[in-house]
Amino acid sequence: MHTRAIRKKSAASFEEMKPVCQVLILHEDFPAYARAVELCRQLMERHASEMDFSIKCWSFIELADPNCARHAAKSGGSARVILLSLSTALPWEVERWLRSQADFRSRQEGVLALLLNQREAPAPGRKESVDWLRALAAQLGLNFQLVVPGETVHIFRPPHPPMSSHPARVKA
Repeated sequence: MHTRAIRKKSAASFEEMKPVCQVLILHEDFPAYARAVELCRQLMERHASEMDFSIKCWSFIELADPNCARHAAKSGGSARVILLSLSTALPWEVERWLRSQADFRSRQEGVLALLLNQREAPAPGRKESVDWLRALAAQLGLNFQLVVPGETVHIFRPPHPPMSSHPARVKA
């Protein structure tokens, strides 16, 4: 075989590979799941040239199971984005799971985002949940983002190249 033929079939170098953005979706029910997936689809379209995406989803019901919670915690530990999608107050199982993330986080950057699934009057306990999530995000070294349907979302930039001072925008 000629050397020239081998060179033409060279593999992509590491410099050419895009970083992978790991996203963990935690959802209340199917409508909440659908909203989160739609938001991720928009992010993927917008950032396709900059990064690849790895998305894992867990329902709040699954997080109540210790085995599922443990597997989800491993995913959450390395996730760049933890996206909570709900329309009611945060269940205690999810709060417990989120508290456990301090033990599993292997990265100290990223976003904890709360995607609200309705624009109507706040559900009972929502303000307390938002305040608690904001404090938890700070404790975990994450940015906190509240995402409301129909509003422009300011989302992170990929870790490589370095984060820009101008976040990308996606309509939720």
